[in-house]
Amino acid sequence: MLGDTFTLFRPVYYLITLLLVCNFVYVVFLNNKIKATSYILFNSLFFVIIAAVLLFQEGIIVDETNLAGDPLTFDLTIFFGVLLIASFIFRNRKKRKA
Repeated sequence: MLGDTFTLFRPVYYLITLLLVCNFVYVVFLNNKIKATSYILFNSLFFVIIAAVLLFQEGIIVDETNLAGDPLTFDLTIFFGVLLIASFIFRNRKKRKA
């Protein structure tokens, strides 16, 4: 049991990854066709907050059960933040051009 990795939150992170990538693709490529960019960015921010809370809860569970944390969930949380920042940058660029 010592040294095992806690990976039960991975499916949730995969789902959040899929939704955030869909939001990013919408902001970058489909922005001209549908005008709901603010809603999509708010939705992305909501997913990043959920991921951060899940990462924090995973840390508590791992500490209580004496397991090792999952490095993939940490990396995905960082990726979510970078994707959110990139979405904001692309949104601002498109607003300036319009």
